[in-house]
Amino acid sequence: MTRETFAKFLAELREADEKGLDLDAIVKAHEHENAYVYNDSVFKKIFASEKNIALTTDLVNAALGLTGPDRIEHPKLVNPFIPGELGYRNTEPDLSLTNDRGDGKPRDRITIEVQHEADGIYKNRLLLYVSRIVSGMVKKDEPPVLENLNLISFQFTDAYPWKVSHDYVHTVQPRDQKNLLYFDKQTITVIEVKKFFDHAKAYTDDSSRLAQWLRAIDSLNRDEDFGAFSRDRVFGVLQNECKLYNFSARYLMTDEMKSIDRATAVFYKQEQIAKNLLKSGFEPELVARNTEVPLFMVNEIKERLALEEA
Repeated sequence: MTRETFAKFLAELREADEKGLDLDAIVKAHEHENAYVYNDSVFKKIFASEKNIALTTDLVNAALGLTGPDRIEHPKLVNPFIPGELGYRNTEPDLSLTNDRGDGKPRDRITIEVQHEADGIYKNRLLLYVSRIVSGMVKKDEPPVLENLNLISFQFTDAYPWKVSHDYVHTVQPRDQKNLLYFDKQTITVIEVKKFFDHAKAYTDDSSRLAQWLRAIDSLNRDEDFGAFSRDRVFGVLQNECKLYNFSARYLMTDEMKSIDRATAVFYKQEQIAKNLLKSGFEPELVARNTEVPLFMVNEIKERLALEEA
């Protein structure tokens, strides 16, 4: 199912629940359809499952572009999905795992996050995840030797507008004013999923593993013919795991299926109001005072609007 179709399906379940109807029967009627893979809770159930660790490993290596001896080979889930447990904190990334390389080499820490809305505080949240993990990485009275930290962000909004960059994958690391790499153990990998499909012709010759993953997931979300991917062992597992027969009505009815927490939702509404006010010609200072969106964010929104209109 697409994001829109999946949202309608969940709304149908909620309405049926209010009427006291048989929810399991409704799910049964759709059991061979695919859940929307990029929904936070669907993504977590598939990729944070111990039995799917090979699937998750392949996705991580594809996203980070790791090959040969650099590949993630021995990952362990930090926040695994536990069958029957519905708890999920939206203050944590969708998925976290570690990878021990042995021989005294720094361990890898990988987190994955999916973002749909054009949320002005999303960059802040990504950096919050980074700082939170870094702050707990070194034990008291031990030398501050950090592990390799990789945060992967699948975004459905442009991190960089098409006019600025035609790349759909961006590797962000601390650099100096001359763009020289300062620290190589901290990386944010931004994957612009929407850009990849909005400008699909530009990536026709992209046969990278990541491009294959994006196309495979898109094919499943659209319930299209999966024949070109089903022969791949990893994608064959993915095809089965996203079927709705793997999801109970109880799990589908949880609030966590809504993909956006309350605090972010409130701020997102205020940000949309700020955007509309700027479009109407109001000054950033006035917009900030009347929306409670920080002035520096209002100015960022104004800059994005200028780029879109250029």
